Amino acid sequence: MTTTKKPATKKPAAAKAAPKKTAAAKPAIKKPAAKKPVGPIQVDALDAHPEFDLFTYCELSGETRIEHDLLEELEPRFDTWAEKYLRAYKITDPAAPGEGGHIILWLEEPVEEEIEGIWQDSPGAGMAFHNLAIHMVMSAAQNVVPELADKGCAPLPKPTAGILKAFEKLGLIWNKEGTVNRQFAVFTRMPYSEGCSICILRPKCPNASDD
Repeated sequence: MTTTKKPATKKPAAAKAAPKKTAAAKPAIKKPAAKKPVGPIQVDALDAHPEFDLFTYCELSGETRIEHDLLEELEPRFDTWAEKYLRAYKITDPAAPGEGGHIILWLEEPVEEEIEGIWQDSPGAGMAFHNLAIHMVMSAAQNVVPELADKGCAPLPKPTAGILKAFEKLGLIWNKEGTVNRQFAVFTRMPYSEGCSICILRPKCPNASDD
């Protein structure tokens, strides 16, 4: 008996597995660095001890000599103003450049009124006492920041928002011209730093230089 072989049936080829899709790596998002906490602004009263110096006063006044009668009035007035009307504070703002330290010194309004009264009677005497007030605040500033004596001026920095608030608490108002609402005042950094390069009066100052 003859047998016939059944034709071999081809097994269906196994379906190829589709390649798995790999998810694209997302770029890492950098979180902003946490800001360091800024401490509070400090306002500390200073003991500034200005000294009347005849040579410095004459240089400031543009005079080579002072009459004896006027000199006898200048020195007692200097001592009285220093004791009663001179105010000096150190303001430290951690958000400010450098060490954040600044000084503000000024003579209270009664000194301005007194000088104005003298001026009405004698413009020459009024100018003499006007220069005395300038000499006083500069001497006081040099007493707490000795470098100012060598430089011959006090660079005026731009106050930060925090320092402006401190001014308000001290009864001072900052003007855009770079002054406060007191005629005789000094505002500068403490300790001394950077000189003319930080002074907002530099564009108008004939003595400005590159430090």
